[in-house]
Amino acid sequence: MAIAELTEHYVTAQQAAADQAGQVRVGVHDASRLEWSVSIPLPASGTVDYSLRVEIQIPQSAFVRHVPWDQMQAYTRLDGPAIAAHGDVVTIDALRRGALAMASQLARASDGFARHCRLAGSLFATAAHSELEDALTIWIEAALRIAQEARERMARPAETDKCELATERALVDEYISVRLLEALAGAERALSNLVESKSAHIARLSPVFAAVEDRLAEVLAAEVAYRAERGFGNADPSSPVALERYLERSSRLKKHFQEVLFLERETFHVAERAYHWIAGFVAVLASTWAFAWQLALSTRARPAETVSSGLITLALFAGLIYATKDRMKEIGRQWMTTRVHQFWGAQRITRYRAPARRIPGRDVIVSARESFGQCSTSLPDPLNPEAGATVPISVLTYEHKGTVESHRQLLASGVRRVKHVFRYDLSPMFARLDDALKPVPVLDGASRKVRFIDAPRCYRVPIKVEVCVGGERHEELATLVLHKRGLERLDREKDSNPSLAEIGIEPA
Repeated sequence: MAIAELTEHYVTAQQAAADQAGQVRVGVHDASRLEWSVSIPLPASGTVDYSLRVEIQIPQSAFVRHVPWDQMQAYTRLDGPAIAAHGDVVTIDALRRGALAMASQLARASDGFARHCRLAGSLFATAAHSELEDALTIWIEAALRIAQEARERMARPAETDKCELATERALVDEYISVRLLEALAGAERALSNLVESKSAHIARLSPVFAAVEDRLAEVLAAEVAYRAERGFGNADPSSPVALERYLERSSRLKKHFQEVLFLERETFHVAERAYHWIAGFVAVLASTWAFAWQLALSTRARPAETVSSGLITLALFAGLIYATKDRMKEIGRQWMTTRVHQFWGAQRITRYRAPARRIPGRDVIVSARESFGQCSTSLPDPLNPEAGATVPISVLTYEHKGTVESHRQLLASGVRRVKHVFRYDLSPMFARLDDALKPVPVLDGASRKVRFIDAPRCYRVPIKVEVCVGGERHEELATLVLHKRGLERLDREKDSNPSLAEIGIEPA
């Protein structure tokens, strides 16, 4: 199969799988934030209802009471833009959408290379050396071809370009270079992991890995030379300043291009919106109650008692009435706020609108209702569940129910999905964790003496993400491994990335 046909087949297969229903992914964004995302297909007509539920089980000894909304960051963007032809790219936004489409294809090519490396490391792998080399090399050629075609379509200047459009084309060229380097780095990382694996048949594949690494180095050297020719900054391993500048530039380019797909969010908390009405209504009730009692006591008081012990009794009753009034106001606000949440079915209402520069009417694309819950419970002790012992835990539950509206203009421009990305900061609990390293006694076999080594002290937090789109349910189960210094990794129960065989592609 030709490289162009392979790339198109692989991208189309992943696109179709993503369009069928909500794809959900969970990962570690950085040292303190857990990230989960869900992709909802944009309907051709009507609306699509979906729901998202995230459950995080934290050991009660490490849990810190906090306001969940303050720890969560969320944004929503459009996904799946098509690359326009060279003659059709006439606006800055179209260039940016095309560059993002190219980046998505490069990411899929890198994922395909990594998945093929995992298949090659399997104990059941039976591919010949030549077939494996061709299968791995074809992903490198596919990434190179994607970058070359994107530069031909979007980065080549035209005579009619205005100054700002010419500048944007130069940024597109640099962004293509950055994403190509990232794809090559991902391929090199996957290949290194395969070489370092313990499979018995890996040693026999050394010539294949050497040939693939040579091709990776050749493509990487050519791209580095291209960047130097164009005046783009390179990552110099001997210069920390150059590395810092390269990373900063890469981050700015990524944000510059992704900004065109972000939807504008309008959100409000139900309790905050209704707080003043609830507080006023409850204050009227409590004040009326207090005034009625005050009036009743004043009419019963006799003049003779105003200078006697009756004055003290009256003062005590008045204080009790006012104290009860304040408690009535507080309890009434809490009770009515709970009823408001139940009436609206959420704690927060959010609407996502298309940006005005893309849709002048700023149409609502997604509307959602969100809630956060915290509760304490207990689970059976995993060491001996039958003994009746339990382990106390705190459960954070985030629920999100929304509706995606159809939009012809977005569909015509190539948009296929709406992607929600949520990041939750778990750093408040780090201070309550034990030391990241603990000394463990071991017996030295040579000297027959006891010595201590530092062993990692990690905690495991189960994560469960459920998504329901159009009646189809998807679930992702994982375990977050963390320690006092931050989040370490995420252990998943399954890999959702399709393989070549699963999408019907045979290596060339």
